[in-house]
Amino acid sequence: MALYKVSFLAHLLVLGMFILVSTVEHVNACTKECGNLGYGICPGSEGSPENPICTNCCSGFKGCNYYSANGTFICEGTSDPKNPNTCPLYCDPQIAYSKCPRSEGKTIIYPTGCTTCCTGYKGCYYFGQDGEFVCEGESIEPKGCTQECDPRVSYMTCPSSGLAKLNQVCVNCCTAGEGCKLYDHDGSLLCTGEPQSITSTA
Repeated sequence: MALYKVSFLAHLLVLGMFILVSTVEHVNACTKECGNLGYGICPGSEGSPENPICTNCCSGFKGCNYYSANGTFICEGTSDPKNPNTCPLYCDPQIAYSKCPRSEGKTIIYPTGCTTCCTGYKGCYYFGQDGEFVCEGESIEPKGCTQECDPRVSYMTCPSSGLAKLNQVCVNCCTAGEGCKLYDHDGSLLCTGEPQSITSTA
């Protein structure tokens, strides 16, 4: 009986570890399809002691830290791009520069290319085609393009083919060449291919 209990407990322990590993893998896995995002806002670090910025703690971006010219921390911004604060328009004379999660790159990403909430940068806010907030990005490092075929694509046209219809192609909005247009089965435009340096990093 004691042997049965030990065996049962060992089985439960192994099962628990399997579920934990599966959950961790699921959390780290990103969807293979492109999201239908309109644009993204990625607050970037700005200013310097020599060239100070004009902002205040109310209008500064949430997640960005603001410092004085001598490097003293002043505050973290409180305005969320998905729901901006209504703030007085004045420059806080104490604030000289900011440091934000996305310290380089464009402040506004348009178009977002082949990006989902999972592959989008952490610290960047993504909005739909209608301008409504969708999500904050979850990825710390950029993800490359998936090589999987997008089943929605019926055909595409590319400048290199003289804009002739290319049928039965295995492509997606991320891997399509620059300037190529991908069309759905009903003939509606899905997306236009962009340079890989844009679509694979945001």
